[in-house]
Amino acid sequence: MHRVFRVFLLFALLLPPAGALARRYIGDLPPLPELKPDPVPVPTPPRREGGKVFFGNAVVDTAARTLTVTGWVNQAGGLIEVFACGPRGKTHESAFVIDVNPFDLQNGLLALGLKAGEPMPAFGVGPPHGDPVDIFVDWTDADGGTRTARGETFVRDTEKDEPLAPGPWTFTGSVVIDGRFMAIAEETFVASFWDPYAIVNNPLASGSNDDILFVNAEAMPPRGTPIAMRFSPAAAPHPEAVTEPMESATPRIRYGF
Repeated sequence: MHRVFRVFLLFALLLPPAGALARRYIGDLPPLPELKPDPVPVPTPPRREGGKVFFGNAVVDTAARTLTVTGWVNQAGGLIEVFACGPRGKTHESAFVIDVNPFDLQNGLLALGLKAGEPMPAFGVGPPHGDPVDIFVDWTDADGGTRTARGETFVRDTEKDEPLAPGPWTFTGSVVIDGRFMAIAEETFVASFWDPYAIVNNPLASGSNDDILFVNAEAMPPRGTPIAMRFSPAAAPHPEAVTEPMESATPRIRYGF
């Protein structure tokens, strides 16, 4: 044992100090590349091809009066506050991710004739105001068949122990604060929990509570499944849409416009 200790001590004395080793190692590393922030999105000039108008990745079919974007299943289960976000959005609490520039999504929906209402004053404080819009999700199942379901099918209200009642969502449009288009700030495109920054919001009372909406695992395709999400103007608001002012079950920080 003493011999082993003496050998260890000898090697320790021969080695340079740890700081010198670290400096020598770091000095041998190549320089780090210069990191540049992602460019801030700007609106994509619309491009027309036949009966379709392309706003970047958002495709408006003028005859069918639909806007389609593509993405993937982000969560096959769990609590959510967001139905669909962008790749840099709240992916930890979003059912779907759709790959679209926030400006292009909002401009495409405006091109369908949808109009936003008065902005909500805070997170979870509603109701949302604006024109009704239907949301559909298309995907290919394991057998190669094409499947379609309404967006609300994929969200489960645990207070009622059932999926959201079928019906349109609300096109609220995102807001501009201090010259900044807020849909860019968080990339929340369709919110299940009421969000003034989102472009589309849940019209139901469940939108005021961020603890009760979960992915409907029984309806959701496997995580990573490619999807197409279609938006279409609806003839009438959701029959169960909230119409009277409603405060959040969870207080949130307010902001002004």
